[in-house]
Amino acid sequence: MAVHLLSYLKEQFTPAVVDQLSSDLNESSATTLKAINGSLPTLLGGLTRHIQNSGGASSLISFLDKENYGATPLDVSQSIGEHPVTSETITAGRDFLDHIFGDKLTRVLELIGLYSGAKPQSVQAILIQVGSVLMGVLGRQEQENGLTAESLKTLLLGQATEFRQALPSGLDGVASLLGFNDLVTPTGPLTEVQATDNLSGNVINPNIPKSAEGDRRHENVRWLRWAMIAIAVLVFALLVQKCSENQNGVDGISTDSTARVEPNSVEDTSAATKESVREAHGQAADSTAPGPLGIRDSSKVNR
Repeated sequence: MAVHLLSYLKEQFTPAVVDQLSSDLNESSATTLKAINGSLPTLLGGLTRHIQNSGGASSLISFLDKENYGATPLDVSQSIGEHPVTSETITAGRDFLDHIFGDKLTRVLELIGLYSGAKPQSVQAILIQVGSVLMGVLGRQEQENGLTAESLKTLLLGQATEFRQALPSGLDGVASLLGFNDLVTPTGPLTEVQATDNLSGNVINPNIPKSAEGDRRHENVRWLRWAMIAIAVLVFALLVQKCSENQNGVDGISTDSTARVEPNSVEDTSAATKESVREAHGQAADSTAPGPLGIRDSSKVNR
């Protein structure tokens, strides 16, 4: 059976993490923990409701593909205390929440705040922390391992009932607002995505299965990468060849480095050689002598 996404995220919030997060938010540990317990199923349920909408899964994949996950924390402990979350991560996390909840986000924050006793700003900070981790995991899978809209939809719907049941009873307003009554895991045989331990391995590379479409897209990306490398090598080789060509110091025109130039001192200018040249070309006079065009023998020029 697939690993539980809810449990995966809950494991991020150890007692030490909760205490540190409470200190950062200026909230009590009990209030912070209650806000966390309300935020996790709300986030996962809201995400599942989003991909249930027509085109929702594809739009989420497109959203994930635009982000850069190099600085995205792999777990919550990496973005609290001495390692505060960066402004880029905050912005990306907020955009992720906006993409999931849309214009309902403000009301979601208020409802979780009323339930837990935490300030809406604290609830938003918690959701951003959790959302950043979830977005980083899914985003890396989309960009590096070919996670597709169909496999993402199957993964989330396979646990939809669990998300609905995990929502605390005090958050009935959230359930009504987001339509949690429609969070029902489809019946029938388990699919490849549902039946595999999708997030096994490690945080950096959880094993989320790929569809045939994802394999093709990943293969195309790999082929294009090698093609670009080959073109770059070819261009570099041409540049090296161009730079290695001999050039004169006047106009930069390439010259033949193999050409042999004989000095005037060794040039054969004997009378016998000149006579041989004239006979070969049908010339009756010395063409090497200066004079007007057509009259090369200066002795023939009228002065």
